[in-house]
Amino acid sequence: MQRYQRMLLIGLGLGLLAFIAITLLSDVSQLLKFALAFPWLVMLPVLALRVANWGLRFIKWHYYLRLVGVRTLPIRDSAAIFISGLALAASPGKAAELLKAFIVRNLTGAPVASVIPVIGAERLSDGVAVLLLMIWSIAELAKPEYLPIALISLAAIAVGVLVLSIRPLCLAILTQLARFPVIGKYAEPFRAFYESSYKIVQLPNLMFGVGTGLIGNTLDGVGVFLILAAIGRPATTETFFVALLAISFSVVTGSVSGSPGGIGASDLTITGVLISYGLTRAEAGFATLIARFVQLWWGVLVGLLVAAIFRARLFPPSLNDVIDENRAEAPASA
Repeated sequence: MQRYQRMLLIGLGLGLLAFIAITLLSDVSQLLKFALAFPWLVMLPVLALRVANWGLRFIKWHYYLRLVGVRTLPIRDSAAIFISGLALAASPGKAAELLKAFIVRNLTGAPVASVIPVIGAERLSDGVAVLLLMIWSIAELAKPEYLPIALISLAAIAVGVLVLSIRPLCLAILTQLARFPVIGKYAEPFRAFYESSYKIVQLPNLMFGVGTGLIGNTLDGVGVFLILAAIGRPATTETFFVALLAISFSVVTGSVSGSPGGIGASDLTITGVLISYGLTRAEAGFATLIARFVQLWWGVLVGLLVAAIFRARLFPPSLNDVIDENRAEAPASA
């Protein structure tokens, strides 16, 4: 548990540094001017849109859990795990999100190796969704310079899904790995991991995840559009696609960077895209600060609150025993 707490603290520290950096680079006096003129009531629908995104992602989370055999987890516990997990996104590479698999194991007895693919599937389906939204935005804005990044990333994901879908090949690889002296003793967890992954990447299940991701991330784009309109940008179709491109591209760069919550990479991406479309450095910096609060820190705050409320249920002393046991069983998950 201390390991995952340290990961979160690292993310919070880096987030503070990113806030300071953007503030200094954007001209503090100009940021204050925008803050005083900003109609803060617009944040109500913006935050509500983000909550709606969480709702869609929770549906996907619970559906995938049932798909891999976790059928005894009550909706309330599943929701508490999912929402508290929003805070774990601020860890390096979102690695602390693996804690959700241990919590599910502690509550239901489901193998950690079977649950971890659910966490990966959340990222995979959202990744495909934001890449498709990037391509849509690029087409509407006629900005072909961003297209190679989206297409290469999409192709890499497609290759990975294709390999996982070729069951005889993957089973043959697992059989060969089982013969190695060290790796072989983890054959059972690896098999459980693959079986769950195979179920999730079947086309109907993958399409369900991508579909919810498309809707949810489009809602995020609408949120950024409202922020841009509130600081004085014209409420046009072009502004919407600029907002959608900025938030989608920031998810991609943040994921590739591996930094806690995409801190730094995502911030610079949003700022860069907005500046390239005519916003001043101060406007882009102010919009970035608000958009990143909604995209990351709003979830961290709500996640920490839910984790505190359900602390006794989700983080009992027995959880440490589960983590220690599974560290020996499957080192990749620990």
